[in-house]
Amino acid sequence: MKKVKKWAVLSLALLLCISSLVACTAPDAADNSGTNDASDAQAQNTMDTADAEGGVITFYGFSDWMEADPYKTAYEGAKAKFEAENPGFIVELQSDPWGDWEQKYKTMFAAGEPADVFMVNNPDFPTFANSGNLLDIAPYVEDGYFDDFFQGVLGMYKWQGSIMAIPFTTDCRILWYNKDIFSEAGLDPEKAPATWAEMVSAAQQITEKTGKYGFGMDLGLQEFPSQALYCASASTIINVADDGSITPNVDTAEFRAYLTALNDMKGTFEPDYTILNHHDVANLFAAGQIGIIIGNTLEATTIYDTDWYAQALIPSYDGTTNGSYGGGFGISVSSSCAYPEQAVKFAQMVCSAEFCADEISDIPASNAGVSNAEKAQDARFATYFEQIQYARQAQPKTLYYAEIDLAVNEVVAEVLVGGMSVDDAVAELEQRITEIVGQ
Repeated sequence: MKKVKKWAVLSLALLLCISSLVACTAPDAADNSGTNDASDAQAQNTMDTADAEGGVITFYGFSDWMEADPYKTAYEGAKAKFEAENPGFIVELQSDPWGDWEQKYKTMFAAGEPADVFMVNNPDFPTFANSGNLLDIAPYVEDGYFDDFFQGVLGMYKWQGSIMAIPFTTDCRILWYNKDIFSEAGLDPEKAPATWAEMVSAAQQITEKTGKYGFGMDLGLQEFPSQALYCASASTIINVADDGSITPNVDTAEFRAYLTALNDMKGTFEPDYTILNHHDVANLFAAGQIGIIIGNTLEATTIYDTDWYAQALIPSYDGTTNGSYGGGFGISVSSSCAYPEQAVKFAQMVCSAEFCADEISDIPASNAGVSNAEKAQDARFATYFEQIQYARQAQPKTLYYAEIDLAVNEVVAEVLVGGMSVDDAVAELEQRITEIVGQ
């Protein structure tokens, strides 16, 4: 990572308080009764620590999971098993509701009072890692430990060659299409587009033949537009060299093809695509108004009440790659932890296949974890679970992640809305990335 000037890193608290453009969504909310339960549990933990002979390992997360049924039992089970396998050590489970946790865990580090083990929100990871507050976990685990985790997700928690979080949860995007609209447009309703070129052709044919919106665009989200589509190539937006230097990587066949594909589909977008976000597009699709979208499980819509939808893997750049966009949470260990070996063991326990699927409303970030997830047994999510193992992000994690993500969004908008040419867009983004990483 390129050395950052001191004035650029004012403090951990200041940097992390800035809202990230790629922030993860909050987990499913539990009822408010969990707040009092959390206080009672922490009081009990305080009493229990008096019996700790080896030491105390503190774990901090949000009570929306840790103190809510059905997840609470899993955290208590992980604590009990760890204490049984590590005599003399006691785990103190600490939590706050999502809104409080999201700020408090940042200020805990800024104040020099971090928990030993804690959940880390994916967008916050670069600043935590750069601050020196995270432990390099790899030296404390056996060879091959990380092999079963989704490798694209694991890459989100690497920093200067070190793995500073265990992947805990993730998500992904898949292709959705309307079979009735496909039939109406003269397309095969049983054959999803497998490449960017096929997707562009299908979207154009839908609009031409039916007058409906061919492809759903959510430019109002103000993030890397259709990042899942770009992740279905082998390319990245930036390169990070072994010496930490960062260079733009957008003058490539993949990025040019990505811009071209979006621009070629512009005439098929819904007319207010510049202000709509992914929830809006999902609802329009569920209402039967769009032929093709890229979305998550769409459980917040009425889609599963219909019989005309179909799912497929994200169309790829060249017909061979299977990438998609994902985010989620990791489990990190504080570099100032007094008992790093035991802290890592508890982090592993939390992320293990035995407990992980029961601790979260999201999806575990490993094959073993997914095998125990309730949704994995539901045929409606079969494509989602096939796709999720390829989840990744379009650029390596650096301190400039959010700024570069915004720059991509703005340049794509200049192409789609302002009519900028692909060549000019590539040149502008190269210049902007160079300026961002050189500041």
